[in-house]
This record gives sequence, structure tokens and C-alpha cells, in this order.
Amino acid sequence: MPAIKNKDKILRLVDEVPDEELGKVVSLMEKLKIPRTKKIPEKYKTIYEIMGKYKNSVSSSDHFSKRKQEEKKLDR
Repeated sequence: MPAIKNKDKILRLVDEVPDEELGKVVSLMEKLKIPRTKKIPEKYKTIYEIMGKYKNSVSSSDHFSKRKQEEKKLDR
């Protein structure tokens, strides 16, 4: 369902909510706006931190494949 249809449906439903329940609707909408953060178990936290530090580095397999490509060029 496209986003615009969903927005229209939400607006129609909010119009039907009794006035005394509107506070609950507002609370729910505010909770939905907050982005959820992924909870990482403590035992894996260090691993993810290390992976993040080296994510832009070149791995040894990248070096190997590059070297092999150069060797193939020389063989031709």
C-alpha cells in the first residue's frame, strides 16, 4: 500500500478516535518517530567495535587478487 494511502487512512482513523483517547495516539506516534537502535549483546560488542574500525581497510584477499591480476597482465 503506497505511503499516501496509509497517511490518508491514518488521518481518517484519528478523526474517529474519541477525544479522551487522543493522548494515547499522540504517545504512540511519538514512540514510532524515535529510531530504534540495534541492541548488541555485551559479549559481541568488542567484536563489532573492532570490525567498525577496520571496515575501510583492504583485506589480504584483496591484496592477493590484485597481485594475481597483475601477474596475468604480465603473462599476456
